[in-house]
Amino acid sequence: MRMTLVLLVLVLAATTALGAAPTVTSQTSATIKSLNSLSGSKFDAVFFQALIPVHEEAVEIAMAATLTANHTELLKWNQRVVERKNAQVRQMVKWLQAMGSRPTKRNVGVQTASVKKMRTVKDAALEKAYIPLMASHLEQSAAIAAVGAKKASKAEYRSFAAAIVKVERQESSMLRGWLRKWYGF
Repeated sequence: MRMTLVLLVLVLAATTALGAAPTVTSQTSATIKSLNSLSGSKFDAVFFQALIPVHEEAVEIAMAATLTANHTELLKWNQRVVERKNAQVRQMVKWLQAMGSRPTKRNVGVQTASVKKMRTVKDAALEKAYIPLMASHLEQSAAIAAVGAKKASKAEYRSFAAAIVKVERQESSMLRGWLRKWYGF
């Protein structure tokens, strides 16, 4: 009992030190539930079809934020994330085509509510809105990719998904660290 209590306190302290636990929206939870009900090549196709619009929306949000962000580190990161996610989308589309499938939804050039919001704010106000939004977006993507890392039918798909999980969790943490450093929250 005492050991359990000590472990609980340590986990709570570690979680507090690292910041808030990743958030998973109800939409992401529904996507994950749907993916968990599938297997084989059907899973692979639906997984890529679910992840492509999430990546594309992140690109659109990052591009909108790049116009008026203050910090050079953030601007450089935005460029890297846009390039990485665009390359990942191209790869997923290629795999879908090889399966005889295609994306079911695209967010290239789509002004979602998040993209519109980023276009209405500037400077520090933009960063205060953008950083938590993008961190959450990365957490959603990582949560979906975590399912692919376990369930995809091919090793290359599982490896691809695992890399997304690793990088996007790290970057979400990095963004939240910048938010604390620059703005105190």
